Amino acid sequence: MLRPIPLFSLLGVQTTITPLGIASFVIAAGGLAGLANAWSGLPVGQALLGGALGALAMFISEWLHQMGHAVAARRTGYPMRAMQFGSLLAVSQYPADEPELPARTHIQRALGGFWINLLIGLFLAPYAFFAAFQGGAVAWAIGFTAFYNGIVLGLGALAPIDLPGVLTTDGATLLRYWRKTTDG
Repeated sequence: MLRPIPLFSLLGVQTTITPLGIASFVIAAGGLAGLANAWSGLPVGQALLGGALGALAMFISEWLHQMGHAVAARRTGYPMRAMQFGSLLAVSQYPADEPELPARTHIQRALGGFWINLLIGLFLAPYAFFAAFQGGAVAWAIGFTAFYNGIVLGLGALAPIDLPGVLTTDGATLLRYWRKTTDG
């Protein structure tokens, strides 16, 4: 297995990416370029730029989401140590020797990410609307970024999806630990 590539560290949180993570963003850039061309009729060069900007926005948006978790985790006294991009989404990494934590702590940490993306989506929505009249790659990227933050990483993070070893959303974490607070 190939080792993760360290990117940078901020606020005590190391960000890494795996080769599969890099490939995921390259593929996403191509897919987004195809969508920009098909849906907006952007010429190939503009569509490629729109796809690249969209993939960059996906990375930054997910990074901000994870940093929201990191700040929330720090406030609980059980901080996040790293995030790793193994695909388009990053995984929060906590210390291996972390003790069993109360449900309330898990809930607080899980609530740290979605609201950042929701705010970004809401902030960008009017810009996306007006930029659409101008057209072009940047306008397409702004619209995509508003949608991706508001719907996918904002509201979508609250959907209770739990596929062990594949994907566990914040919503699934919230539901699991909320049940623990009401069971006893």
